[in-house]
Amino acid sequence: MTNERRYDIDVLRVFAVYLLFVFHSVMIFNPAPFYHVRNDEQSVIMLIVAGFISLWHMPLLFVLAGWSIVASLGARGGEGFVGERVRKLLVPLIAGCVMFGPIIKYFELRSGLDASMTGLKVAAELQDTFRQVIPNVFPVAAPFHESFLGFWPTYFTPTRFTWAHLWFIAYLFTFTLLYRPLFAAWMRRPSTVTQVAAPWVYAPIVPLALAQVLLRPHWPGLQNLIDDWANFAYFSTFLITGFLLARYPAFERAVHAETKRAFLVAFGATLVLLAAVLEFVRSEPLILACTAVAGWGFIVALLGYARRTFSHGVRALPYLTESSFPIYILHQVGIVVTGFWIIQLPLGITAKLGLVLVASVSVTLVFYHFVVRPVPALRFLFGMKTRRRAASPSRSAFEGAVS
Repeated sequence: MTNERRYDIDVLRVFAVYLLFVFHSVMIFNPAPFYHVRNDEQSVIMLIVAGFISLWHMPLLFVLAGWSIVASLGARGGEGFVGERVRKLLVPLIAGCVMFGPIIKYFELRSGLDASMTGLKVAAELQDTFRQVIPNVFPVAAPFHESFLGFWPTYFTPTRFTWAHLWFIAYLFTFTLLYRPLFAAWMRRPSTVTQVAAPWVYAPIVPLALAQVLLRPHWPGLQNLIDDWANFAYFSTFLITGFLLARYPAFERAVHAETKRAFLVAFGATLVLLAAVLEFVRSEPLILACTAVAGWGFIVALLGYARRTFSHGVRALPYLTESSFPIYILHQVGIVVTGFWIIQLPLGITAKLGLVLVASVSVTLVFYHFVVRPVPALRFLFGMKTRRRAASPSRSAFEGAVS
């Protein structure tokens, strides 16, 4: 353990959060379900792009969150850690669901889609586009013609409530409390490991692949927390691995030494997945196992690349780091609202995608900078430090929020 400022970890957090603008904008044009709004014309290229990003993107956020738990527990102890989790995760989760959940859900229903804690319903006219990639027949979503004011009270009911992208915060809050005794026990034990052999770098692939192969077919991905054992096991593994990386520097050094080899392994697994998209590979266990191999391999490569490239900070990093967690909460509503109107324009996919990106990034950053950032009450609701504490260079805001 060290007090060294890790600019590489800050950069990876910022990169992962701001990449969400690209990922979720692409999802609007992805034939694979699910996103809240959906363009009439879909693209296999968007399917491949979104699929590639999804292999390692959310897993990376869980790894980075696990990394930060070491510093948080070390600084606050067990009870202080729980209080911080409530303030920096539970409060923003509730605030985000109340302030932005109804807006996202309203435009989702207007788009002929209805994803809730019980499953996904799709309007009859959209069923054919879903069957391009999934042969299942989804339950039919009822026609939706309500005004927003009429709809708003019904959002807070079991059949309509959804935390949308905030599922990450809900899962992270649950994981950190659930595994706190384990993390605390590891913190109490002295770190005597001085060297880790290269094969141990790839050890996380075993539980990750088992989770995908054994659990994913039964729990394909509905993030309702209470009946989602595949994601529960899969992302728990990434979180715990991130903690171990920060707790045992010898493990991290071994990971960094495997940067090139891990990238090649991940690239090979990705080729298998691409072959599956093109219907040359049909073995479901092989495909699911390759998602685990590719996911962990690319994360190892990113960790090593960032460590070598971003050992020193850059001028914009403090601002971007502080903005990361609020941007995570805000970005989805910016994409959904602007995307809903832009996809109705008589333009091609490329033009629409470009407009969605420009509009959503602009709206989100303006709202963050001029509304959230300067208002103390909103800073609290978005899990940010006070202005005086935010000026301290010791820890990043996003690190504190997702540690």
